[in-house]
Order: sequence, then structure tokens, then C-alpha cells
Amino acid sequence: MSSLFSFRFSEPDSDQKSSLLIYSTSKPKLDMLARVLKQEIESSLPPKKVYLLSPSKCEMTKQQCQDDAAFLSEYDAYVGSIDSLFCVSADSLGVLAYCDGNKLSEILSNEILQQGMDFLFKKHAGLIVSNHSYHFVKPSGDHCDKFIRASNLLVSSTEVSFLATSLLPYLKSNIKRIYVDTSSISFLVSIALGLTDKFSQSQPIIVSFESYAALNELYDFVEDEFSLVLVSATTSGSLAKRLLSQTRFGVNQVITLFHMNLPSEQIGIFDISSAALKGIISKKAEDCPFCKLGSKQIRIAGDQFLPENPKHDQLVIKKADFGKSRLDFFKMFAANGVLKWNVLANSSEEIAEHFFIDVEHAIQLDEEMLNTQILKNIKRYASRDLATVITFNDAGSSKFKESIEKYLSEDTNSIKWLDANSFSESDVRGTASVLVVAGAITSGRSLLSISRKLRCIHPSASIVYFVVFSKLPNQADFSQLKTDLVQGGHELVVLLKCPVPRIKGHTKTAWDYERDLLQPYSMEDPLGEMEHQLPAILASRYACINNSNYNSDDLFLPDSEGKSLKLRNTFAFWSDLGFSEDRLKEAAQADVYWTIQCVLHDLRNPNESGGLASTYHTTLISPANFDRYNDGVIQACLLRSALPVELDYRVDPAFSRRMTDVILSVINNWDNEQGEATLEFLMALCSQRLRLVKEHLSEVYRLKSNEMNDEIVFLFERLGDLLRAQ
Repeated sequence: MSSLFSFRFSEPDSDQKSSLLIYSTSKPKLDMLARVLKQEIESSLPPKKVYLLSPSKCEMTKQQCQDDAAFLSEYDAYVGSIDSLFCVSADSLGVLAYCDGNKLSEILSNEILQQGMDFLFKKHAGLIVSNHSYHFVKPSGDHCDKFIRASNLLVSSTEVSFLATSLLPYLKSNIKRIYVDTSSISFLVSIALGLTDKFSQSQPIIVSFESYAALNELYDFVEDEFSLVLVSATTSGSLAKRLLSQTRFGVNQVITLFHMNLPSEQIGIFDISSAALKGIISKKAEDCPFCKLGSKQIRIAGDQFLPENPKHDQLVIKKADFGKSRLDFFKMFAANGVLKWNVLANSSEEIAEHFFIDVEHAIQLDEEMLNTQILKNIKRYASRDLATVITFNDAGSSKFKESIEKYLSEDTNSIKWLDANSFSESDVRGTASVLVVAGAITSGRSLLSISRKLRCIHPSASIVYFVVFSKLPNQADFSQLKTDLVQGGHELVVLLKCPVPRIKGHTKTAWDYERDLLQPYSMEDPLGEMEHQLPAILASRYACINNSNYNSDDLFLPDSEGKSLKLRNTFAFWSDLGFSEDRLKEAAQADVYWTIQCVLHDLRNPNESGGLASTYHTTLISPANFDRYNDGVIQACLLRSALPVELDYRVDPAFSRRMTDVILSVINNWDNEQGEATLEFLMALCSQRLRLVKEHLSEVYRLKSNEMNDEIVFLFERLGDLLRAQ
């Protein structure tokens, strides 16, 4: 390993020609200097000036260089006149001076130290950058796309010695202890202590306090004037801010080494802004834009700030991924008008339910089976002293109420019937046992709200929460809800469970992406691109999305002839359901969408077979799925059910290549059955829910033809806009 470290830098107010700095931790041999100069000239132009920098105790003088005839000759051959050579030393205070004793200007000194750090920062990748499929969670709890890892720069003692020069002004002679937020920078501190003569009697001790861990728990800082705190890196100054507010350390005692966006009241040594030209996105967890896209979280933790290396795989969805419980559920309710999409549960609701179960219709379809279960559970759970029934006012809950009413007693006049949305505590205070009736629950919040109102009932009375369908996302959520509701000896009874993804009001769905893409070209946007108005089908589509005017066959874009995408008779997930041809003809797009969403949802939840679920493991929807399930409606379901991160094939050019081949095949068949999902693929690309590397995206764009219909051409034009913006 060489004891010399060299880099090019631009002097203040200089022309385009750069200068060369060579740093040495010991008095360099002139033949080694000549070798470095030769290597530099062979790889680049001769420098404007050459600076030889070393600690003062191993200083090289210009006269010594001039007295060596061999070096003088080689210098003249490689660089030019020896007048361009300057010998510089750094004293124990970090001050740079020429060998004649004159100090370098402060601006030149700062440029040398800063640009040397920039060179090392880029050379050793001091900035850890996330991929499209994952992002980082810093020890502070903030989410970011990049973070600074100082230890990456600390690999060579010569380079570390150069960096340590910038630390010397902050090592006051009275310091007895130095706290570091990560032990990895202890090497840098030790080197700096060795460069100064301020601690000839006894060197300060170096202690790691493990970053935020010290602030979240009691940590025994010695908060006196003899302590110094070094923070390795920050993009916001949050750790230093907490140290200054929670301890008695002064501003001059808390120093940050590598920083970006440092508050003006804090002290930092190396500004890494020039090494992060695109900046660093750092947000609070609740405002994280990456989480909203489904990006995985990788926590940065431990004394070394080490993230686990993420992996990328592809998932091929198999028929076996549609488990028995799913088969049983869909056998009862699929292709029967029960499973719907984007429906308001009742007139008082403002946000439609993404996954809506028509409970009223479900009970009518299979009244005998459900009524048998209702009777069995009423006999088991309804108390003799039942005095009150509380029911929700949606159609499904009302139908359920009608179904159970005849089983409660011959004299139902003795029972008080209350509306869940309007009853008050005074209506139930001191009442005997209560039955709460609900058609379907999505999160369980409505039941929890009722449970709070029912705290005033008689202590000996019981509450039975009686529900037809639960759509809670997973067993853990269901168990938590049950735990919260049954405290005090109460019961939660659910006849049927169908876990589905939780689509909240702020969740951005594929239809939101579609609306955002079309809006600038609609007549409703006064600032829109009016020279590119929406073709007829897309204009109708935008009006439908914008007004939430859907039905169960309006989920997807049509084929090139404007025909709705329909399911053929070869749907693998339904092959064991025994559906007749007539029933299959009744299948709506919503039925297929429910099926694919349920398959992906189960794969995302932790299970023994892996699937899509892992914190540090990003799994893409394999392009092979679009070949295996080649009905246009199934392909559309996959494109709209997948999270954007599961369709981001930029993580691996090989994955992007395979997906590109699938897309090329579909679009090349835009005018026949094999390409019926062409508009869906183009919409996914234009809205950037499906991502390819730029080269492959350009390859797709080159398929554009004026022979295609207006809708396809319009989306190709948007694809061109996207390419030009990249």
C-alpha cells in the first residue's frame, strides 16, 4: 500500500487547468514522487501546479527537491518548470504553510481539504444509494433514499491522515474524552490525535455512544468542558440538535464530520453536497413518498450503521397459491354479483369501498346455508336476557338483521332495536345483554366505536358482535380486533373471512395514477395540454374515473376496438370450482380482480413458502406470469393489483429485458386477441407504475405506428414525453 495519496483539484479563481496535490504521511522519497507524477501525466494532462503536502514533522522542502538532479530532470520532463512545485506542511493546529513559513490563504487551504474529501467520498462511495425497490430508515426514524456512511472513507491510513488534518483545529488541548456516535470513526480520531502534539502527557479517551440509542435511553455522558462529541454524518443535523437540547454540551463541543443541509447554528467539517448532486430525500415516516409506492424499508442500525444487502427475485404465481379457504369462498360468491369494486357502502359514506361485498345479495343467494349458521350461533351466543340489538344502516346489515330477527324470540317487541350510527349512551345505559349486527367489516373501527359507547351497560351483561363477512387484511389484525372487543367476557362471531389488502382513503391506486395522467388533457383542466385532447375512449374513461361512475365491468381499459375485456373459460384459479359455462359468462371484471388481489395479498403476507413477503427481499412479479395468464383481463388485473415496486424492473436489466419482450409481444398484436391488453400495458408504462430501463422503454416506443388507433397513439405520445424528460 502506497504511503502517498494524490488527487486533482481546482484552485480558487483559476482557469480550467487543475492542480495536483500529493499527500504523504512521512517524508517522501523523491523517486516515489517522480513515479506518481509520471502516472498522473500518463492518465491526464500536466497539472498547473503541484503541491506536496505532509504533516510538519515529516516536511519536504522545495530546496531538497531542487538539489536532486534526477528528480529535477524528471519533473521538468513530466510537468515543466520547478517553479510550479510547492512544498506544504500541516501543523498540529491543521494550518497549512509553505516550506518558507508563509501560510496558504484560507480559501486555498479550504479548497485543498474540501476537494480532497470530495475525491475520497466519491472514490469510496461514501453515499449509500437505495434502489427503486427499497429505501432506508435512519436511526432517527426518518426515511431516506440515500445516507452517508463515513466508515466507507476510512480504509487507507494515508487517506485517513489527510482527512484528519481538517479535524485538528477542533482538538483543544484541554480535551480529556471524545465521544463518537459510531466506533468506525474512532480510527480517524486516533490518527488525528497522532498528528498533534497537544496531548504529549495523556491522550483523550475515545468512547462510542451508539448514535440515537444514547438519547433514547439513559447514557452517562460527562457533560463538562473537557468533552468533545463527534457526529459521523448527517443530512439534517437532527442528532446534534438533540444532543444540544438534551445535554449541557455547548455548540462548540458537538462537531459533525460529514454533512449536508446542516443548520447554520451547528458546526460541520466536510460538506458533501457536491458529491450528492441530486440531493437526499429525507422525510418523516408518515410523509415518506417511497412507502406510498410500496418501497421496502431497510433499517440502518447498530454501531457501524450497516444495512442488510437487499435481494431481488422474480415470483411466478402458481395455481397452488390460491389456497383452499380462498377456493371455498370464491366457489360460493364469485361470478354471482356479490364481489364488487369501488362501491359506497351507504349514502352517508364519502369514500367508496375498494373491495365491496354485496352482503344483501350474498344472503339471498345462499340463504339456507347462512341461515343455518345464523341459527347455530344465535343459540350458542345470544343470552336469555338479550335486550338490545344494534345494527348498521347499510343494505347488507339490514338484510342480516331481517335474517336473524325471527330467531331471537317470538316476541321481538321486548327487544330494543337501535341504529349503530345514531344511538347514544343514554339509550343503552344499564341495559341487559346486547347483540351488535354488521354485514361486513373492513377495519373493525366501527365495532370498536360501538364498544366504547357500550361501556355503560350492566357489568353482568354480555355483548355479542355478530358479523357476516370480515375483510381484515390478516390474522394478526383480526386477533387484535377480537382481543379489543371481547374484554370483559364478550364475543366476536364472524361467519366468513376474506382477507384483502387495506385500501385507505389516501392510498394511491392504479386508477388514481390513470386519472392523474389523463387530467392535463381533459376539458376540465384549464392549464392542461389542449393541443393533445383525449381521444373518445380515453375521454369517456376519464369522466368515469373522475366521477366514480363505475360498475363491476368498468375496471380496465378496453381492447383496441373499444370492447370490454372478458374472462375466457380457462382461468386457472377457478378451474376447480366447477362453474358452469353460464356462470362463467356472468363473471365480471371485479370477480377476476378480487381473485388476483387475493392471490397477491396472500403472497405478500408472511408464510412458510416465501412469496412476496420479506422486509429486505424485493420480489418482482415475474414477466412469465403475463405469458402464463394471457387473458387480457387477467393481465390487466396483475398490472393494477401489483404495487409499483413489484413492477419496477429497473432493479435488474435482465428482468427489464424479459418484461420488455412480453410488452413487445402484446403491442405487436394490438389489433387481435393476443394484444387485447395493449392499452393497459401502455397506461402502466405512462403512469410509471410499470418501469423499465430507459433503453428498453425506448424500444417499446419505437413500436409506435400511425396505423394504430387514436387511444394507442395518444399513450405512445405520452410515452415519448416521458422518455424526453428522463
